[in-house]
Amino acid sequence: MTGAHRDERGLVTVETLLALVIVVPLLFGVIEFGWLFQRCLATETVAAHAARYAGELGGDDPALRAYIARELSAVAIDPARVSVEVDPVRVSWREPVRVSIRSQESIALPFLFTAPVTISATAISRGEVVR
Repeated sequence: MTGAHRDERGLVTVETLLALVIVVPLLFGVIEFGWLFQRCLATETVAAHAARYAGELGGDDPALRAYIARELSAVAIDPARVSVEVDPVRVSWREPVRVSIRSQESIALPFLFTAPVTISATAISRGEVVR
């Protein structure tokens, strides 16, 4: 009877190990994808606000770049890994200005993989400077 009891304890250990190997990556996957989705929404919001600000400034400006870096830092996105494009560089009254933000992020799931992910957002606004 004691031999059967030892086999059950060993089986419980194996079942627990298998459950952990499945549950831990699944839990981290949910957390990582949630974090990635938050960064995607934040990038879209920053792009929209930056396009409006670029319209107020009349195009690309160091103040715009500083604003984007500050806002991305506030949502835990490293500005050093972000590329920003403003097209055209100078705009006047009611001319469209487009701001594109592209960020390199990564997803890391324990025991499975680490994958690079590119997040990009583009917003268009109108120039508000009379030249």
